Amino acid sequence: MELVSTTAQVAENLGIFDGYRISSDAVRRSFYSERLRLGTQFVVGKSGTRYLFAPSRFAGYANCTSERHAAFPKKDGKLTTPRLTSLLGKPLADARIETSYLSLCVEVGAVPALKKRTYWLLATDVTPVPNVLSGEPGFPDEVSEFVEGATRQVVVNAYERDPKARDACLLHHGYSCVVCRFNFAKQYGEIGKNFIHVHHLAPISKTKEQHAIDPVRDLRPVCPNCHAMLHRSDPPFTIEELVSIRAAKNA
Repeated sequence: MELVSTTAQVAENLGIFDGYRISSDAVRRSFYSERLRLGTQFVVGKSGTRYLFAPSRFAGYANCTSERHAAFPKKDGKLTTPRLTSLLGKPLADARIETSYLSLCVEVGAVPALKKRTYWLLATDVTPVPNVLSGEPGFPDEVSEFVEGATRQVVVNAYERDPKARDACLLHHGYSCVVCRFNFAKQYGEIGKNFIHVHHLAPISKTKEQHAIDPVRDLRPVCPNCHAMLHRSDPPFTIEELVSIRAAKNA
């Protein structure tokens, strides 16, 4: 994982982490309270009059999510502390912020560690993300719910994908998954010929409008399994991150 390089990235992480506090997902709420309980160095921001907290090893990595946090357990405060200090100044003990932290722990049912805590104060206002999704909602083949025996009207944003861009991507990169190297034609013969998903390195649902695609630079062939795992985080894992996760698991 890459370290943050701007205060805007820190603020985004802070908003995402705070969103877990009131998530509809019990696993995310548990992730929030446990990280809050164990932390000793926090980035603190404000949303109106309310203080928001995020531990340094969450706030200090770019595009951090609970899935990334779990996938890369060997995150190091020796890296995040100097990076956050370079952006926000030295972390300090603050009695008023400590009181807010302890009140928040009571609110979410977390028993804080008996350790001294210090805080970086973010000067800019933070926008909380109230219900962070588990994976990008626009991922093809992902279904949010099953409905039987009922007629429903579903209104969605449809993001157009150019089949010519797909063809150009596969002409250059081939039909083997760039993460696990699986090739459908080699495994299944004729029925697997020319079958593969194409993954957008920059999620198409985030761009919101028409834009030019470079099929070689912006697209990669991935098998459906790896495609699903890439989108387990929002924003998605990078190809390199998923390759690293696989390698660590299979070592």
